[in-house]
Amino acid sequence: MFSNNLSAEAFQDEVLLKLGKISQANPDVTVVTVCFNPLKDGRQELLALNLDSVQNQTGVTVEHVIIDGASTDGTLEFLSKYENKRFDIRILSKPDSGIYDAMNRGIALAKGKYVIFLNSDDYYHRNDGLALSFKALEESDCSFTFAPIVPTGSPFLHRLHRHPERHLHRIFIFPTIPHQSMLYRRSTLIEVNGYDSSYRMGGDHDLTLRLIASSHKGCFVNKAFVTFSCGGFSTQNAVLKFQEKVRRVRRFHKDVFDVEFTDKEIEALVRHYRYPRRYLSEYVASQEMIDRTFIGVPKSLWQRLLHCFNFWKYYLKCVLGF
Repeated sequence: MFSNNLSAEAFQDEVLLKLGKISQANPDVTVVTVCFNPLKDGRQELLALNLDSVQNQTGVTVEHVIIDGASTDGTLEFLSKYENKRFDIRILSKPDSGIYDAMNRGIALAKGKYVIFLNSDDYYHRNDGLALSFKALEESDCSFTFAPIVPTGSPFLHRLHRHPERHLHRIFIFPTIPHQSMLYRRSTLIEVNGYDSSYRMGGDHDLTLRLIASSHKGCFVNKAFVTFSCGGFSTQNAVLKFQEKVRRVRRFHKDVFDVEFTDKEIEALVRHYRYPRRYLSEYVASQEMIDRTFIGVPKSLWQRLLHCFNFWKYYLKCVLGF
């Protein structure tokens, strides 16, 4: 996890490159990009899109912190020749123990009041995307924002992530909020000890669960501004993905509701999203927690009816056991 020993000072002498034309001591937003061999398999164009989309943001001051896991594919040379340097770009290239260790290093190095994570294959397709999320946090007491994203290559994620506000009733079991669109207060990330670096995947969902458990609020920004490339490590390791999901769902329910699931119950919950009948009161309580946590979710008559329908459909599924 993030610790007091993992401070910005620990890395200052290891920042190999600093590029940019606008140097901000205290930028509004730090965009953190974690990468390892991002040019592999001809992905130079995606990395260039990523860099350009950050540099082209308007309405906020930005810095781009790139945490590179000691790539061997010419990443540093590619970055050193990058020309669209409007905002600061700072690059740390050093071996790490995994993606969440690298993301915690990004938090440590960030100078911005707010932090967002943008993978090297992803990019912002709106130039005002960060400004919209920044405005939502500045005008509220929320600790983070979330928004729809545009996934590529996955029909399932297209349905889920284009309307994350419709799937919040499952957030304690499944990562229904796309982390690529989440802008965090840096102070909040430090308060909750950043990412749990013992996870190899799903650490972003674990962080969201801990934010909710700590009574932090999230604002919904109803504008998709991130294009996300599907695939990667999490889609290729189904067994580990399941094991880590079991671990974080168990921990959340133990910490918040003092619930101890049996192996059979946790498997039904994680595989089939079905709460055990004896814990349906906890399911109801979890939905009340969601209503308190998430701000700005549309609440038209149709959306209220849809939410009510999803709640009762799921409730009956649990009661009837299918």
